[in-house]
Amino acid sequence: MNSAFLRRLVVLALSCLSFAARAETPQDPQAKAAEFATCAAYYFNAVNVKPMKEYETVYSAGERAFNEGIKLVGRKQLDDLVARSSGEMAKIMGSDWNNFPAVEKRYAADCVTLMAHIPTE
Repeated sequence: MNSAFLRRLVVLALSCLSFAARAETPQDPQAKAAEFATCAAYYFNAVNVKPMKEYETVYSAGERAFNEGIKLVGRKQLDDLVARSSGEMAKIMGSDWNNFPAVEKRYAADCVTLMAHIPTE
């Protein structure tokens, strides 16, 4: 390969790395805490409809989400965020647990993705 081509290739590679680094900028702690609060609320609500054999796994996911949120904004603020999220879920269900699949459809995939990077204890 000629040196001009290699220089262009290096410049292109560095540009791609620079773009990737900007795309991975840290998220606002408040926004991230809200995501954890939503997932904590989702998992804590899900234990009411999941089979008993899944209770420990589902509840543990809620605890992990809750604890991650506390690290970002503290207990009181996270309690408020979880309460708000639980209220939104109650509205989606129309306060009827038979409608929980609508909540699951809305939140399950996002929460699984969010929690995939949080270590289990």
